[in-house]
Order: sequence, then structure tokens, then C-alpha cells
Amino acid sequence: MWFAAAGVLLIVEMLTVDLLFASLAFSALLAAGANGLGYGVAIQGVVFGVGAVGSLMFLRPVALRHLKKKPADHATNVEALIGAPALTLSPVNESEGLVKLSGETWSARSNKGEIESGARVEVVAIEGATAVVKRKG
Repeated sequence: MWFAAAGVLLIVEMLTVDLLFASLAFSALLAAGANGLGYGVAIQGVVFGVGAVGSLMFLRPVALRHLKKKPADHATNVEALIGAPALTLSPVNESEGLVKLSGETWSARSNKGEIESGARVEVVAIEGATAVVKRKG
């Protein structure tokens, strides 16, 4: 019975992927172990309950942290552009300009003052489709 419950819980876990049902399946396997050792239904229920609480409170948070961890160099989309070098294609001031960023032409504005055309700059933020840049160096 406990193995069947663990199997059903693991199938449900595959559909949800939040480790809630996997924790309960682990608890069902602990209860199956208690059954295998000859303990009665009451003890099996207690083992399941204690295992469920323990795995939900201690194992699940650790597992979720490891599953959701990104490497330090795993920046994507806009995050990957922050700090990237760019080249001004036109004068860039605090309201308008153009830069060449990652091989593409972006609208840009400076975070301070005017930057002449042809200057090397660094992206400090992305606001919508506009790169906010500062003079490099």
C-alpha cells in the first residue's frame, strides 16, 4: 500500500515539479520501511507523519535552493547587458542617442552629461528598449 502511495505521489510530482509530492512520496517509503520491519498501522502512520513534516521542513527547502540556483555567469536577457561595453553611434545625452551594443543598434541615453559619437561606453541599466550608458574609464 505504501509503495503504491509513493508511486502515485511521484507521478503527481512529475506533473507539478515543486517537490511537495516528492517529499510525501519519501515519507510513504519511510512508512513502507516501518511496515517491512513489522510495525503496526499506527506506527506506520506516525512514521509517515513525522517523515512528511521533516522532509517538508528540512529536505524540500534545501532541494529547492539547489534546483533554482543559477551559476554566477548565468545572466540572461537584460541582465546580461548590464556592464556590457558599447560604442556610441551618435552623440548621446541624457535624453537620446544611439549605441552599438552586442552587435545591434540600441536607442540610448547617458546617465550623466553628453558623450560624443565614437566613444566607448558601458551599459549601466536597460529601461525598456533604451540602454542607459556611462563613459567607460
